[in-house]
Parts: sequence; structure tokens; C-alpha cells
Amino acid sequence: MDFKPWMENITIEDMPNDDLKFVAQCAGIKAALTLIFCLPGLILNIPKNALKKLKERYILKEYDGTKMTLNRLVIECELSQRQELRKAKKPPIPK
Repeated sequence: MDFKPWMENITIEDMPNDDLKFVAQCAGIKAALTLIFCLPGLILNIPKNALKKLKERYILKEYDGTKMTLNRLVIECELSQRQELRKAKKPPIPK
């Protein structure tokens, strides 16, 4: 999508509804404009744990059984040690 010169002065308050105002506030006005122009009329539902399977796959790939790696993964994946260990002990996810 090409951003036109007239779009440079758009503010968060110019967004047509509260959902798009929130998107503009969190992700930026350009992201909100992209949604407006590329996905008009589409209703989105973004799951709370949208990246859960990706995190689990990453943990299984990276975890080597050491406390040092566990601590690093806890910080990177924003989970507790118990959650990390539970995910690391799960059987591999089929690809």
C-alpha cells in the first residue's frame, strides 16, 4: 500500500472507531491505515495466545536441560519456570 502525502497529518483521533484508535496507539498509525485500506469490512479476532505453538516449538528446540538455558527461555518467552519445564517435557510437536 502506498502512503499518500495527505496521510501524513492523520492522528489517532482521526481513526473512525475505538478499535482502530487502539491499533494506531499500539502499533502505529501506518499499521491502522494499512488495515483500513487492505482489509475493509473484515472483523478480526486475535487470540490471546496466538503464538503459543511457536513458543513451544522454540522451547523444545532450545532447551538443553540446563538451568542456565531454562532461565534464558523464561525471560525470552515471558513464562514462569514451571511453564517452561512443562513445555520442555511435552512430546515433540508434529511438523
